[in-house]
Amino acid sequence: MALLVFGLTTQGSSRALDAAMRAGRTPPAPQAARSLAVLDGVAGATASLASWRGHVVIVNFWAAWCPTCIAEAARIERAQRLLASTGAGTVVGIDYKDVSSAAIRYVHRYRLSYPNLRDPDGSFAGAYGTDVLPETFVLDRRSRVVALLRGEVSDAWLKSAIARAERA
Repeated sequence: MALLVFGLTTQGSSRALDAAMRAGRTPPAPQAARSLAVLDGVAGATASLASWRGHVVIVNFWAAWCPTCIAEAARIERAQRLLASTGAGTVVGIDYKDVSSAAIRYVHRYRLSYPNLRDPDGSFAGAYGTDVLPETFVLDRRSRVVALLRGEVSDAWLKSAIARAERA
């Protein structure tokens, strides 16, 4: 019994998406139909990644307390402006285990123009194997994961991942 408990408590996040990508597959976005609260202060508003099916979607997990998230915020916003200008898609931010007031201040401070959803307990992020921030996943128009990066994004990585999603 002790070995079972040890195994369950020391087991890291699922890297099923990473394994699928390494094998050349494009897996469906986990929990794409799950509704999350919209981070805009409007009580009761929800959305899901499925809302953007038919578009390229960059899913960026972030938190107001994450210094690396702050460092990449301007790059993520530039990607949003590019996607919006061509009508190809959007960025969807997922606020991870944050206090909503801090998260709302983060969105305003960094002038994020894309939709942001709340994952207050980290269960949505867990489906993506996310437990360290930031992490970014790029979905094609069929809501399949075509690129992922566990760490800070670069402009070059974003450009390449968007192009891959548009070709898929």
